[in-house]
Amino acid sequence: MLSNNITCVSRQAYDEPEEFNMNMINIESRGSVAQKACYFRMLRTAAFTALTAMASLGFGLSAAQTPQIIEVRAGDTFASIAGPLAGNAKSWRKLYRADLTGLANPNVVVPGMRFEVVSDASGQKYLRRVTSGAAKASQIAAASAAPAVRAQTPQPAASPAPAVASLAPSPAPAAAPVAGRSDGTLVIGVLPNVASSILSSQYEHMKRYLERVSGNKVSIVVPPNFKAMFDNTMNGDYDLAITAPHFARVAQADRNMVPLGMYEPRINALFVVPIETTITHARDARNKAIAFANPTSLVAMFGQQWLRGQNMEPGKDYEIRAARTDMGVGRALLTGEAVAAVMSNGEFRSIPQNESTRLKILESFATIPNFVIVAHSRLGRDRQAALRGHLRAFFDDREDGAAFANATSLKGIVEADEVQLRELDAHTAATRQLMGITK
Repeated sequence: MLSNNITCVSRQAYDEPEEFNMNMINIESRGSVAQKACYFRMLRTAAFTALTAMASLGFGLSAAQTPQIIEVRAGDTFASIAGPLAGNAKSWRKLYRADLTGLANPNVVVPGMRFEVVSDASGQKYLRRVTSGAAKASQIAAASAAPAVRAQTPQPAASPAPAVASLAPSPAPAAAPVAGRSDGTLVIGVLPNVASSILSSQYEHMKRYLERVSGNKVSIVVPPNFKAMFDNTMNGDYDLAITAPHFARVAQADRNMVPLGMYEPRINALFVVPIETTITHARDARNKAIAFANPTSLVAMFGQQWLRGQNMEPGKDYEIRAARTDMGVGRALLTGEAVAAVMSNGEFRSIPQNESTRLKILESFATIPNFVIVAHSRLGRDRQAALRGHLRAFFDDREDGAAFANATSLKGIVEADEVQLRELDAHTAATRQLMGITK
């Protein structure tokens, strides 16, 4: 017989495996609605905990494969969701960040909200609300309006400027007023995180879509490297810049560029090694070369910070091996020029198949904001608003939007909300230093 003394909030069941050896037929046939909901939530928590434990113990489940999105269901609380992830119910505050979680009051969550497990630059995990989820706007607004509860959690320290191989930054040119283009052409700069030929093919879909819905010509520009992308954006060469999040935050702060949206999902930062290797942990790469797909990327910043957490300093405990594209990194690993590599999941997917099948992801060590789309102020508010609407609807387009999604594995363009943008403030000073500018 089912007990009538079920307390869902305490989640005691996940510490008592016998409680899960119940007859599921009894639950479905005789359990009350509350009992069913409670037990199914406990089963979900137990499954998540088991998968996470399997990953940590090395049972063939990588960190990148563990569940990363948790949807709030009836009866859930933030504490009941975060507790199992933190290790026990009393430690739920470890995963709450008042300024980053996107939830003013952790005591108020509503069904349909979704939370994502993310990491800061030091590798500390917390829960971030995914604003593109199924929660109704009215529910989210009501929860956000609740009184805030102060949570004492450590905040990420400002990142030191990453060490970079073969990079001599020059001062970024000062922005000058640029007159509107007489023919109305919209110039879009795209960060060259993968080979320009791949990007040109992918963004041809966005070009066609925007020309179709706006009636204006569109020009896609892929600069030769990250430094050129940053300088060109700061110099006002692009009407829209689809760029790295830390570059976008600096452009917003220093050049008053306007965020129109950001790609979803977030980026996984990966530590990649050859399949045939003796490297089983980051520390095994000590005194060896580690390749970086893009040494000035936010992934590289997080990667170097993560390696510092393993007591490994660039230039002292390992050599940074820079490559112009991620495909060069693949070859560096397979030829033995580097024993491991730091790259994003998108960069890993862009490695040729005959190389990527000989590589493996040793660890997914952080999830960070994806590319941000920023607009130059010369476009004016009306055109910025129109472009924001077009971009948000791009992935719903059955022709070019669907083809772009299939080619990039991106899921959509969402609002560049202030909570996510604030995650980048710890890296703006390092970004300016890395790019050769001072403020």
